[in-house]
Amino acid sequence: MEQADRINEILKTVKIDKGIDDNSLDSVLTNYIKQASDMVCLYVNETDLPTQLETIVARMTEAHYIQTMNDADGAKSYSEEGASWAFNDNEIQPYMALLDKYLDNRDNRGSKGRVWSW
Repeated sequence: MEQADRINEILKTVKIDKGIDDNSLDSVLTNYIKQASDMVCLYVNETDLPTQLETIVARMTEAHYIQTMNDADGAKSYSEEGASWAFNDNEIQPYMALLDKYLDNRDNRGSKGRVWSW
């Protein structure tokens, strides 16, 4: 699948998850998707985003969208009318365990497909 197609698929996922029905935010969300993809690709040392990691990019995009739409860019937390959000300093941090698991499996360091005994 071509990169533009993958970005559009992730964009559709984010819009469904966030209940966005129009195209007014497409350019902003596409920018967030590209940034998140770049961060994930850099971490896993890949040129193209692996299909297995698209969900992480979608979740990073959604988190950044929520933070920006609440004028909380750069803030660690935000609350309004009884609702509160906490944000990470590093947007990729909550997904490190999944990314490390991907790396372990990609590089045959994981336990996927192996038998354990004692």
